[in-house]
Amino acid sequence: MTADIPLSRLISRKRDLTDLATVGITTIEEALRHFPRTYVVPGEVTPLDALVPDTVAVVSARVVRVTAKQLSGRKSLTAVVLSDGRSEVEAPFFNQPWIANTLTTGRHVALTGKVTLYRGTVQIASPRWLNPTGTESLDEEDLAVPIPIYRATGTIATTRIQRLIRVLLDTAPPEVFADPVAGDIRAAHGLPDYRTALEWVHRPTDAAQPRAALQRWRFEEAYALQAELLSRKALAADDRAVALPGAEGEAGLLAAFDRGLPFALTGSQAAVGADIARDLAAEEPMNRLLHGDVGSGKTLVALRAMLQAVDSGAQAALLAPTEVLATQHHRSLVRYLGGLAEVDGLFDAERTTEGGPAVWAGGADRAGGRQVRVALLTGSLPAAERKRLLLDLVSGRIDILVGTHALLSDTTMFHRLGLVVVDEQHRFGVRQRESLRAKGGDRIPHTLVMTATPIPRTVAMTVFGDLDVSVLADMPGGSRSITTHAVSLDAHPRWLGRILELVGESGTRGEQTFIVASRIETEPPSVDEAGAPVPELLGVEDLTARIEAHPALAGLRIASLHGRMEPGRKDTVMRLFAAAEIDVLVATTVIEVGIDVPNARTMVVYDADRFGVAQLHQLRGRVGRDGSAATCFLVSRQPAGSDAMERLETVAATLDGFALAEYDVEQRREGDVLGRAQSGRGTSLRYLSVIRDVGIIEAAREAAAQTVLADPGLTGSPVLRAYVDRLLGDPDEDWIEAG
Repeated sequence: MTADIPLSRLISRKRDLTDLATVGITTIEEALRHFPRTYVVPGEVTPLDALVPDTVAVVSARVVRVTAKQLSGRKSLTAVVLSDGRSEVEAPFFNQPWIANTLTTGRHVALTGKVTLYRGTVQIASPRWLNPTGTESLDEEDLAVPIPIYRATGTIATTRIQRLIRVLLDTAPPEVFADPVAGDIRAAHGLPDYRTALEWVHRPTDAAQPRAALQRWRFEEAYALQAELLSRKALAADDRAVALPGAEGEAGLLAAFDRGLPFALTGSQAAVGADIARDLAAEEPMNRLLHGDVGSGKTLVALRAMLQAVDSGAQAALLAPTEVLATQHHRSLVRYLGGLAEVDGLFDAERTTEGGPAVWAGGADRAGGRQVRVALLTGSLPAAERKRLLLDLVSGRIDILVGTHALLSDTTMFHRLGLVVVDEQHRFGVRQRESLRAKGGDRIPHTLVMTATPIPRTVAMTVFGDLDVSVLADMPGGSRSITTHAVSLDAHPRWLGRILELVGESGTRGEQTFIVASRIETEPPSVDEAGAPVPELLGVEDLTARIEAHPALAGLRIASLHGRMEPGRKDTVMRLFAAAEIDVLVATTVIEVGIDVPNARTMVVYDADRFGVAQLHQLRGRVGRDGSAATCFLVSRQPAGSDAMERLETVAATLDGFALAEYDVEQRREGDVLGRAQSGRGTSLRYLSVIRDVGIIEAAREAAAQTVLADPGLTGSPVLRAYVDRLLGDPDEDWIEAG
């Protein structure tokens, strides 16, 4: 592959190869795609006595002094002082010792850079040399040419990077410049070819060229991504699934369940349910994403889909990312099913039936005596129970299996798996999802993936373009009533006491409270890289101790919960809290999604600035779930007016999860929307903004659709295929996190 051609093919100097490696450049492709981080356009020459700090200027003067210093390690400083006869300016060159032998005393020099004031001395920071020929005058054309500034290190300066990349542009073999975007597509969208775009980026002759090249890179990323997603979708359409039409008429579990519901489905629940029912009845595998705001009823929609599968004689699996969430889902399904759920002999009834009254109002006779056999499989299940459960599963005695990654084990075999529901889908890699899908035997199971994080339309199109997307746009029972306050303890230190008093008052009314810590263990005070103080970050146990000691909470039943607790203890705490036998639960984000305690009316998030926007919205969604008025306090020790407090105030100002999702994407690096920030491979998108560039994404998707229509597997487009693989990285990554 041309992307793997080593630099040593064209650059023989070992020091250049070693130094380029410090900025991540080891191949010709990496070098050519190491684009400048910015450009300097010199403009007019400024007299030395008219230089203004914090501006970019061009100066033209003679060298009057040169001082070379050796700094620590291999670092060096060459200070060149220029004079125009009236004033002087200093130009410090770091790690360019050759400058001392080149910019000699008496030589006329033209430089550009940012004007700074260092210890009373005017300097040209990061100077760029404009007249290496030594001429005293600069043509207007010279002053209009943008100068590329590259991401560099202390080992290699931006000038060396520029010189080496230009060498590669002139000497690289033609196959290096093969274009992943076909000529007819470029022509239709007015884009330069790959070679021209590289020239415009690395050797621009005017300021318009880098901007035009940037449009090319944005389209290229969008096109490659859409081509891959649409290719996956096209190839998946060739698979065959088990058709799950459900029971006819009013017979079957789904019909009985619907008859017994004490409330009507929302409009979007009914519409999405109809789409899913139609997909399940077909032999083409369903690949659908279901998302909506907190409390929009995704679990109910998923359960109705699973009941259709069971009515069709198949099994369903619900995969959750954590044991706490899997256990909570298991409990919720049993509670929803009420008398339709079989609890005998398959699992510990006491552990799963607690957690609130049954939602379903009917009885087992409403389904002709048929019940749904639901089981829970996690890594902590005792060996004997696990063995019995797996035998029941493979023999078909279990209808719905809820679990964590234990469902992916080779020893977990189904009798007839027809539907896979993946909760918090962004927490699972491609290989994990495919592992579960492969358990359907010679027929692929239908797949429904859910996320409790609302997704802007452009993000859904960009990240989940291989899935059909369904949105739950309305809320059961109408809008939620949660009042949110962003509290700066730096500005109002006494407000914390009042917040805890309100928690105490809520407890005396029989209401419950979540208090969230940002970590399990306390992190002592420290300083950040800039030397600014970082306050103590309280862990769960220490925060619990302080809560228990506060007089305003005297007499309340307080407990803690976090991910390192023994599974049985975690389950007991959650069961007691759900049963209103605990007044205040101090926890980490294990309660972020899926936890349903209708009596919880207050949420206090400590060190709220340590959480993301989506996390805060999810946490807030744990209170007021019965429609009652609820309160959420986002507590931070950041100063009022800071960026952190502005973010918290944005969350406090709206309950609209979709609006917050767009705000969140705008605030973060664009590549993170693909969930790759924690994969160890960096971000995927370097230039494309999924919020700003909606027009580019739509145009690229249309172009990619034509490409995939003619070549579903992209086998006839090897250059595009190679670029897609480089853009997306390893498709078998085990764990990604998008939210």
